[in-house]
Amino acid sequence: MAKAPHYDGLHAGLDTTAAARIVIEALVRDTTCATPAVLRGDDTRAVHDMRVSIRRLRSALVTFGETIPSKRRRDMRRSARRIGRKLGPVRDADVHLAVLRAALAGAPSTDRAGIGFAIETLAERRRTALAALAIELSQFDRDLFPGTNDA
Repeated sequence: MAKAPHYDGLHAGLDTTAAARIVIEALVRDTTCATPAVLRGDDTRAVHDMRVSIRRLRSALVTFGETIPSKRRRDMRRSARRIGRKLGPVRDADVHLAVLRAALAGAPSTDRAGIGFAIETLAERRRTALAALAIELSQFDRDLFPGTNDA
C-alpha cells in the first residue's frame, strides 16, 4: 500500500486554511512524484500508488472544501477526478495482464497462442490508456496551481 506523504509544518496550532494548504500541497507532490515512474510504463506499483494519492487528494478536497474558494475547489476536484479516471484503465490493464501472464506460464501449449494474443491486445490497450494519462498529467499541476508553472 502507498505510504501517506509527510505533511511538513502541520501542527495542532494551525488554522484550518493553513492546514488545508499543507495537506493538499503534500498530496499533489505525492501524486506528481510518481509521474516519471508511471509514464515509463513499466512500474505497476507506481500506477497503484498514484491512484491512492489521487483518492487521498480528492478526499482532502472534500474535507477542506470550505477553506477553498468554490470555483478553485471545483477546478481542483475536476482535475483530480480526470486523472483518476485516466488511471483506472491503466491499472485495470496491469491487473489483468498479471493474471494472464501467470496463466500463460502454466497453460497447455494449445492455449498459449490465445493467451499470448490476449496479452498483446491488452498491452496495446494499456499503452493507449497510458498515452491518454500522459496528456492529462501534463496539465495536472498547472490546473491545480495556475500561474505557478508558466514559462
